Amino acid sequence: MIMNNGFVPVATASPRTRVADPMANAELCCDAIVRAANAGAKVVALPEVVLTSYIADDMLYHDIVLDTAEEALAHLVAETAKLDVVFSVGLPLCVNGKIYNTLAICHAGEIMGVIPKTYIPTYGVDFEGRWFSSGPADVTYITVAGQEHVPFGSHQVFRCRQMPQLCLGYEICEDIWSPDPPSIHLALAGATIICNGSASNASLEKDLYRRSLISGQSARLLCCYAYCSSGQGDSTGDVTVGGQEIIAENGSILAQAEPFGDGFAIADVDVESLWGARRGMSSFHVEPTPQYADYHETMFDMTIPDHPLMRPVSKQPFIPADEKMRADCCSLAVTMQAHGLAARVGAQNADHLVIDTTNSSVTNTALAMLAVARFYDLERPAVPDMYVAISQDVQNGQSANVKLIEQLADALGLPLATLASAQAAQQDTAQSSPEHPVLDIQELIGDTSWLIVNPSDMTQLALGLVQFPFDLGRQYGINSQIAHTFVPVILRQYAQECAEGNLQTLLGAICDADDELHIPEHDTVSMSESAELGPAIVEDFYLDGFLRAQYRPAKTFALAKQAFAGEYGEHELLVWMKAFYERFFGSQFLRHSLPDGPRIGSAGLDLRDGFMMPTYAQSTLWMNEVDALLNAAAK
Repeated sequence: MIMNNGFVPVATASPRTRVADPMANAELCCDAIVRAANAGAKVVALPEVVLTSYIADDMLYHDIVLDTAEEALAHLVAETAKLDVVFSVGLPLCVNGKIYNTLAICHAGEIMGVIPKTYIPTYGVDFEGRWFSSGPADVTYITVAGQEHVPFGSHQVFRCRQMPQLCLGYEICEDIWSPDPPSIHLALAGATIICNGSASNASLEKDLYRRSLISGQSARLLCCYAYCSSGQGDSTGDVTVGGQEIIAENGSILAQAEPFGDGFAIADVDVESLWGARRGMSSFHVEPTPQYADYHETMFDMTIPDHPLMRPVSKQPFIPADEKMRADCCSLAVTMQAHGLAARVGAQNADHLVIDTTNSSVTNTALAMLAVARFYDLERPAVPDMYVAISQDVQNGQSANVKLIEQLADALGLPLATLASAQAAQQDTAQSSPEHPVLDIQELIGDTSWLIVNPSDMTQLALGLVQFPFDLGRQYGINSQIAHTFVPVILRQYAQECAEGNLQTLLGAICDADDELHIPEHDTVSMSESAELGPAIVEDFYLDGFLRAQYRPAKTFALAKQAFAGEYGEHELLVWMKAFYERFFGSQFLRHSLPDGPRIGSAGLDLRDGFMMPTYAQSTLWMNEVDALLNAAAK
C-alpha cells in the first residue's frame, strides 16, 4: 500500500527578504523551511532569487553578491540537512561567466539539481534581460555552493524512491506565462508536483488572473501546481509585491495565502489520484521514462508518515461547493434532461409518455416531472398523451408523498394516472376518466408507442435498489446520471429561481420528505449480516471514491473519517462501506444493460457513460481490505 494513502504535504513560503543581504535571507529561508517541516510539509517551495531579493538590480553584477549568495546557499543546506524535506530556493548563479536566474533543489544536505529560468522577461516593470541569460534545457554538471557534479539545466525531474508517484518538476515565474511553459513538458516527463518560484508584482487584475492561470494549469496538466511569489521585502515605492501563495491540484485550489498576508500555505496533495487521472486519459501522453523525454531524473529517499489530512474534503463530492457554479449546474442539469428526453422521444416516435413512480422516491419523481415539464416547453412536436403514473401499491402505502406528487403535477400542468395490474385495471375501469385514467401495466409493456420515464437515480442504480418492470429498450433513465444527494439540491435551486409561490412551497416540502435509500422488498442482491446500508450522503461519498477516483477502501475510509468527523463513528462508516461494495459488485448484472439516459456529470454506470465493468467481477480484494479495516478498528 502506498505511503500515507498517496498524500504528500506541500508548502509554499515567502520570507520578507532584505535587498542584497544573502546571509540574512538564508536565515529567513531556514526559518520558513523549519516552520513548514514542523507543520508536516515534505515539499517546500521558496520564491525566485530569494537569497538576494528580486530587486538587487545592478548589485547582481558584483562578485561579492554572487559569491555570498552561493555561501548563503551552502549555509542553508547545512542548517536544514537533518530535515527530511525537499525545498527549492532561488538565487542568481554565475556559470561560465553568465548569470542565471535559478532554483536550487535541495534535500537532506544535498543540492540535487539547479534549474535555470527559461523565459527572461524584459518588458513592463521587469528588466531581467539586463542581468540574466536564458538557461539551457540540456543537463550538464557544475560545482555550486561547494558541491560538485550538480545537474544544471531545466530538463530535470526529481522522484521519490519510496513513492514513485511523487515526481517533482520546477519552473520560474515568467515560464508559466509563456506560450510554451516548461511545466507542460515536465508533466509529460512524469512530474506530478510542479513548483514555481516567482517574484511577480501585485496588481488588481493580475492577482485574480494569476489564480485562474495556476488552477487552470494544474487542471490541464493533471498535476499539483505550487506557486510561491516573493514577499513584501521586494516591494518598492513604485511596485508592490505581495507574496501570493497558491497550491492547486487538478483545477482545485487546495490552499492559498492572499497577497500581503501571512506568506505561507500548506496542503496535502494526492499524487496517487493524479497518476490515476493520467491513466484514465488516453490523450495525456506521458513518456515511458523521463530519460525517454530527454529529462534527467534524480532519485531521492523520503519517508512520509501518516498524519491528519491537510486538505478540504467535501462530504458531498457530487455537488459543486461554489454557490454560483452549483446554481448554474442545477439549472443546466434540468435543461440537459429535457433535451435528452426530446431526442429520445423523436428517435422513438413515441406517442405516449409516462413517468413511472413505482420504485421511485418522491424527490426523484419530482425531478423527473420538472424535466418533463421543461421538455414540453421546448419547441418540439408535442407528445399527445403524457401521464405521471402512480402505482396502486405506492398510493396505498405512502399517502403523504403521493399527495405531494399529485399537487406538484397539478402545479406543473401534468396529468395523473394510476398504474395497475391487468386485473386491478379492469376492476378500476369504472373509476377511470380521461383526466385520471387507470393504465394497465401489461398494455404498456405490449404497446411500443409508449415511452416510460424511469426516475431512478445513479446511487440507486449503483446499489441495486432498482427494479425494471418494463422493457429496458422502452425506458428512459432521466435521473440515471444524477447522484441521490444532488437531486434535492437541484429541486431547491429550481424552487429558489421559481416565481410561483405555491411551486416553491411544494418543492420545499418534497425536499423535506423522508428520502433515504431503502432496500426493495424483493431484493435480488445478497448482503452479509455484518453489512448495513448507510445514509445516502455516505453511500454517495463511497460511490465517488470508487467510480471517479478509483480509491482503494483504505483511502476512501481515511477521507470519510475526515469528512464525517463528529457525525459517524469508524465502525459505522466501515459497516456502510462493506454494504456499498457488496451491493455494487452484487448488482452489476442489473446494470449490464441500463436504459438510455442523459449524460449529466463526469460519472456514469455503463459504457455509454465511460464506465466498463465485467458482470462477473469479484469483490474479494475490496471486501478483504474492508474486513481488515474493521478488525483494526475493533482493537
